[in-house]
Amino acid sequence: MLQIVQIVVIFTIPLLILMAQKRFKWVKTLSPILLAYAIGIVWGNIKGLPLDRGLSMTLSEVTVPIAIPLILFSADFLKWLKSAKKTVISFVLVVVSAFLSALLAAFIFRNTIDEFAKLAGMTIGVYTGGTPNLMAVGLAVEAKESTIVLANACDNILGGAYFLLLISVIKPLLSKILKPFKGTGTSFIQESEAFSSLDGKEKKKAAGKLGIALLICIAALGVSAGVALLITGELNAAIVMLGVTSAGVGLSFVKKVKEIKYTFDMGQYLILAFSIALGTTVNIEEMLKASPTVLGFVAVAMFGAIMIHLIFAILFKIDVDTAIITSVAGVYGPAFIVPVADAIKNREVIVAGLTAGLIGYAVGNYLGILVYGIATLF
Repeated sequence: MLQIVQIVVIFTIPLLILMAQKRFKWVKTLSPILLAYAIGIVWGNIKGLPLDRGLSMTLSEVTVPIAIPLILFSADFLKWLKSAKKTVISFVLVVVSAFLSALLAAFIFRNTIDEFAKLAGMTIGVYTGGTPNLMAVGLAVEAKESTIVLANACDNILGGAYFLLLISVIKPLLSKILKPFKGTGTSFIQESEAFSSLDGKEKKKAAGKLGIALLICIAALGVSAGVALLITGELNAAIVMLGVTSAGVGLSFVKKVKEIKYTFDMGQYLILAFSIALGTTVNIEEMLKASPTVLGFVAVAMFGAIMIHLIFAILFKIDVDTAIITSVAGVYGPAFIVPVADAIKNREVIVAGLTAGLIGYAVGNYLGILVYGIATLF
C-alpha cells in the first residue's frame, strides 16, 4: 500500500509543479527540475516519512527510457546534422579530460589506496560512459566488491552535487568565460500550441493520440529490454538506452508519429518525475559515512575531468551549451541529457547530447581497461 502511495506522490508532484510554474514566476526562474530534485532530497532525508529507495531507483530507471523517445518523436534530425561537428569535438575533449584526470587521481592516491589502478579504470569508465561501465570495468579488472560498491556510492554523492550545480548556477557562471551558443535557430523539436487552448473535442483527440505515443514508448522499452536480455542475459543499460533512442530517432521520420502533439511535454513531465525519484535516493547520512580517501579519489577524477574539459573548451572555443551538454554526456550518460538541456533552456542540444552519451557507453569499457593498465605502472 505504501509503495502505491509513493508512486502516486512521485507522479502527482510534477503536475503540481507544472501548475505552480504557470502561476508563480519564481518556480520557472528557479527551474522546475531543480525544485523537483530538491523536493525529492528533502523527502528522502526526513526520518519517519515512508520511502522505498529501491522503488524510487526503479522509477528513475524506467521514466527516462520512456521519456527519451517521446521527446525525440518531434525532433528534426536532418536539421541537427548541420550542427554535429562542434559536439563531436567537445565530446572528444571530454574523453581526453577524463583520461587525464583518472591518471592524475591514480598518481596522487597511489600510496594511500591499494586498488588505485582499478579505481582509475572504473572512474574513466563511468565518466565517459556511465554506471554500467563502472561495474563492467570493476569486474573486468577483478576489483574487490567493496571497492566497486564504494566507488559507486562516491560517484552517486558527487554526481548528485554536480547535477544540482548543473540545473542551477553552472550556465550563468560559464557564460562569463565561454562564448554563447549559436545554433541553427531551431530547437529541432516541433512546438505545439497550449493544451488549454483546445476545445473539448480537440483535447480528447489529442489525449488519445498521446496515449498511443506513450504505449509505443513502453513497447520500445520492452523490446529494448528483451534484446538486452537476449544478448547479455541481463538488463544492460547501454543496450536499453540505445534501443529506446533508436526507436525515438526512427519513428521521428514516420509522419503519423511526428504529427502527434504534446509528446515533448509528456516527456518533460516524466523527467520531473525522474528528478523527484532520483532525489529521494540521495542519502545524506550515507554521504557522510563514505570513505574519505575513495571519495577524494573520485572527486579528483570527476571534478578534474570537468575542469580540464573547461580549459579545453576555452582553448577550442566551444560554446557554453555544447560544453555543458557534452560534459553531462560524459559524467552521466544519456539519461541526464534531457533534464539538463531543459534546465539550460536549450532543446537544440538534446539530440547531440544523447548521441554523445551513447558513444560514451560504447568506449567506456575499453578506456577503463586501458587506464587500469597504465596506472599499474605508477
